[in-house]
Amino acid sequence: MMSIKNWTRVGLAGAVMAAAIIAVPALAQSDRGVEARLAALEKRVALEEDRAQIENLTRAYGYYIDKKVWSEVVPLFSKDAVVEISGRGVYKGAKGVDTLFSKVIGRQHKGLADGELSNHMVLQGVTNVAPDGKTATGRWRAFIQIGMWQKMGLWAEGTYDIRYVKEDGKWKFSLMRWYGTYFTPYDKGWAQASFGNNGPSKEFPPDAPQSVQYDAYPGHYVPPYPYPNPVTGRPWTQADTDRYSTRGMDPSNAANSSSAGSPLSLESQHPQQPPR
Repeated sequence: MMSIKNWTRVGLAGAVMAAAIIAVPALAQSDRGVEARLAALEKRVALEEDRAQIENLTRAYGYYIDKKVWSEVVPLFSKDAVVEISGRGVYKGAKGVDTLFSKVIGRQHKGLADGELSNHMVLQGVTNVAPDGKTATGRWRAFIQIGMWQKMGLWAEGTYDIRYVKEDGKWKFSLMRWYGTYFTPYDKGWAQASFGNNGPSKEFPPDAPQSVQYDAYPGHYVPPYPYPNPVTGRPWTQADTDRYSTRGMDPSNAANSSSAGSPLSLESQHPQQPPR
């Protein structure tokens, strides 16, 4: 006959075995929970790395534009990129990107001329990477200083609306639109004078007309925000843009206009030097 002590041992062993049987599914479930949290964390880290690469891409673009290093600008765009700067029209693909920057904006000059200033500060970025990590949106502000020593100076500012795509493992611009807010002579400032948007180049025409007709200062245009309100979640609509934008106030249409178009390419001030 088994003693009470032995019965106690059997009972304890059974309890331990029962607890182990019960704990196995719980441990497995716990492991799955840890794995799920790790996977979510890895995804968040990957998206933040993507965001950092996108922001570096955009800032690098600004530095290349500063010094008119067009050969470094073109590779930043995807093979099917679409670009629209100010009112110059739409340029498409690698050839179009090169034409717009090196020929239309750069006037076939490589690098800065002696005495030329061309600062292009890309600021205030808001970027959002898609959950799949393949595309992203960006909204940036460009503050621009242009000048020729002892001849002229200009201020300009505008909004970049950008779409990005990961192509061959690298983030690139797939769509870039820059909406000029104002263009004004340095000596008079925006209180006294403002130029209108640039028109399309006759020598190097765009692949398509300007996609959006909008007013520069003293009018104003609000490009659609590519992101919802970060607190309320409310998306921006075209109706909102229409409500907050003017019509018919672009300086090129105004009686007191200083110019029919902004001289951002310095066509009248840039010395006629051969391409470098």
